[in-house]
Amino acid sequence: MEAQKNRHQERESAMIFLYQALLTAPLNSTNTLDFDEISTSQFYRAIKYALDNQTDLIELIQDELLEWSFERLGYVEQAILLLACGEAVVEATPKGILINEAVEMAKRFSDEDSYKLINATLDRVLNI
Repeated sequence: MEAQKNRHQERESAMIFLYQALLTAPLNSTNTLDFDEISTSQFYRAIKYALDNQTDLIELIQDELLEWSFERLGYVEQAILLLACGEAVVEATPKGILINEAVEMAKRFSDEDSYKLINATLDRVLNI
């Protein structure tokens, strides 16, 4: 159980790093980010992939957002979705785990009902 908790905490730290990156760095500009703080993270590859492929991932997510645009989402929701998509590609984490973890992060860090949007969107995106 302890390993699961640590993995969950690392995933939250990875999401927070992506959140900060979305706030401070222009699209696809990973040159200015300090990757030292996450270089030992289990999710380093997922973060790097999400940032390096941000435009493609946003397009993929946008296609599955119903009546929303990616830009209208809060930065927390954007970070959660990007991390889950990046992790799906580089870590091949099962869909159920990705959605559950993303929903838990949305409940903790986002607006009251954001977890519903995260759940539905990832369910569609991860079926592609």
